[in-house]
Amino acid sequence: MSLIIILFIVMLVIFSILWGNRTFSVKTLNQMIYHMIVPCDGTDEGIFKDWFVNCFPPSLITTIILGVLLYKTPLVFLFDYQGICITVLIIGILLYVLINYQIITYVFDMVRTSKLYEEHYVDPKSVDLEFNEKRNLIHIYLESVENTYLSKEDGGQEENNYIEELGILANENINFSHNEKIGGSYTIEGTQWTIASMVGQEAGIPLLLPMSKNKYDENSSFLSGCYTLGEILEKQGYQNRILMGSDANFGCTSNFYKQHGNFKIEDINSLKQEGRLPQDYHVFWGFEDAKVFEFAKEDLIEMSQSGQPFCMELVTIDTHTPDGYVCEHCKHEYDSQYANVIRCQSRQVEAFIRWCQQQEWYENTTIVITGDHKSMSEKFFKNLDKNYLRTPYNCFINSAVKPIQPKNRKFAIFDFYPTILASLGVKIKGEHLGLGTNLFSDEKTLLEKYGVKKINSEVTKYSKFYRDILIRKRKGV
Repeated sequence: MSLIIILFIVMLVIFSILWGNRTFSVKTLNQMIYHMIVPCDGTDEGIFKDWFVNCFPPSLITTIILGVLLYKTPLVFLFDYQGICITVLIIGILLYVLINYQIITYVFDMVRTSKLYEEHYVDPKSVDLEFNEKRNLIHIYLESVENTYLSKEDGGQEENNYIEELGILANENINFSHNEKIGGSYTIEGTQWTIASMVGQEAGIPLLLPMSKNKYDENSSFLSGCYTLGEILEKQGYQNRILMGSDANFGCTSNFYKQHGNFKIEDINSLKQEGRLPQDYHVFWGFEDAKVFEFAKEDLIEMSQSGQPFCMELVTIDTHTPDGYVCEHCKHEYDSQYANVIRCQSRQVEAFIRWCQQQEWYENTTIVITGDHKSMSEKFFKNLDKNYLRTPYNCFINSAVKPIQPKNRKFAIFDFYPTILASLGVKIKGEHLGLGTNLFSDEKTLLEKYGVKKINSEVTKYSKFYRDILIRKRKGV
């Protein structure tokens, strides 16, 4: 019986890894380590149900079949070697885990050192920033929205244009692209999930926390050595606010925004406390994007009447893996639920932008729309051209400046840090903040200077500067 239990556990591990690869595309240890040491409050229960349905039954069935083969068949040579067979299975799964999550590469990276930050990190505190005017900023983070969803004519890979409205906005305004069509940034290690993308775009660095026995909680210091976009705006008298349809404590998101820019955080918990949501309300990760945009309109009207410039960040959630959330506005145009949700979000974003453009404060407001990262729903991308580069979406609307060369660029999301500031009309001496380069300028990015492979390799190596200067997490804090 003990061998059967071991066999079931092995099968459950195998099917869980396959499910994880298909559902989250989590194939690097850095991302797994991060989520092991930070709070994961508010995770959608549907993910656990999806795991159970896709992993438990096949594990049980496979265990029964293999158990019969080991104990009940005339294959006598197997009967005497059940232990050997189980051992081989365990060794096999260990090797699979090592390869799948690139654990050996991670270990090697930890013994190799990098001087990337010593040589190229530009401390934002030391940079002269000239605010000729204080334009408002609206920054919309779109969960898992990438350019792949576009038609092939616009730069995507789909026969149906799932984000037609977002494509129109990108063509009407400014889109920084890796090619001549609508495109985006290369994906660098430590930027592949939501809070990592936020840190990249607002602090100019990847998010790569080391394994630690001291886990983070909602009161832990978070990247205390960084100086962020929010802090720059706060110093200039901006009122900062972030609105999301989930729990802000998930992944230390609240830590980042409370400690860097003193943002007012509006999430599923705070909106219930304020009475803007019923106490028993909960769908998907918290509340749907339709409500995010409606609450945002109320907030923007309020903030615009204060006399202060404002920074309003919105974070969508409906397009989260595995299949997204079908709200009351979704149309059933396609066989794929995920495709219908993506299409619905594209329409909602455009409607919100058009509303903003009708407001009195719009003339003095820049709107930035960025996909936070590539979609993790690997099962949605089965028939892509193997040479196609998947990139997160970006669009800069009503920018104070025009780019010199927005197309055919090689850049990472941490280049958006100085780029977002520049879109507000801020003049940045040297055009660099953090590891980022202002894309409105003609300065070369790190990826353009050294190549994507080189920079990706350097950020994964051990960096004393990163750990001692930028993280600076004290024991027990």
